[in-house]
Amino acid sequence: MLPGRREGQREVLIVNNCRRYQRICILVAILTALTAFCGCQSRLISRSQEIQLGQDAGDDFEHKYGRDHDPARNALVNSIGANLERAAEPPDYPYDYRILASNQPNAVAFPGGRIYIFRGMIKALEDDQDKIAWVLGHETTHVAHQHAVHRIERQLGYEAIIALIFKKKSAARIAGTVGSLMLLDYGRDNEFEADREGMLYAHNAGYDPTAAVAVLELFQEIQSREPNDFEIMFATHPGNKDRINHARGYLEKMGWSGAYYTP
Repeated sequence: MLPGRREGQREVLIVNNCRRYQRICILVAILTALTAFCGCQSRLISRSQEIQLGQDAGDDFEHKYGRDHDPARNALVNSIGANLERAAEPPDYPYDYRILASNQPNAVAFPGGRIYIFRGMIKALEDDQDKIAWVLGHETTHVAHQHAVHRIERQLGYEAIIALIFKKKSAARIAGTVGSLMLLDYGRDNEFEADREGMLYAHNAGYDPTAAVAVLELFQEIQSREPNDFEIMFATHPGNKDRINHARGYLEKMGWSGAYYTP
């Protein structure tokens, strides 16, 4: 191929890519403007992209911590997860509950349905099904109510969208960034909502929702005794005392009592 012809084709390719990029930016800008005008919340990432992004980011996160393969623990979490999945409203995601081989008392939800509970959390809860059900229900709410994906849209914005559309190499870097974002708080309103809906999911799945109070009291105890263990998980969450009072208020509103709390 002649050099001049090769250069001409390269210029055409560059122009076409620029035009495609401009069209996407214009569409995103229009979507954002219309969203602001009508007062609704934007959805820059499609459902399929949300699921794929969560799986990619989850794989990267999982590689960092490793999977726990204890048969009894996995059977317990899988059973609880299956019950919660049926209780989730609506069950629009392919929920996948997994255990990480870390002794941190933590749990985290990725967009699209990948939910991790750390081995340390299960041990801290002493394999109590009701308590584990509320923790997993809390994380399930972050997925079902799209807390996770909305935070990604706010934090990563157009960069993530364009990388996903163009399948750029930066998509791998974005997946790593998503993993870090998932360890941060969702904000006071989202956390209170996840606490409430976690109790609702647990109740509808056949578990004692009052376990939420016992878990939050345990969090408060561990945080005061070992602040480093909960530094990431609770650095900017609502205070445990506020969450306990909020959970008790919701249980009283719903008229629920149980083994862990009686209004």
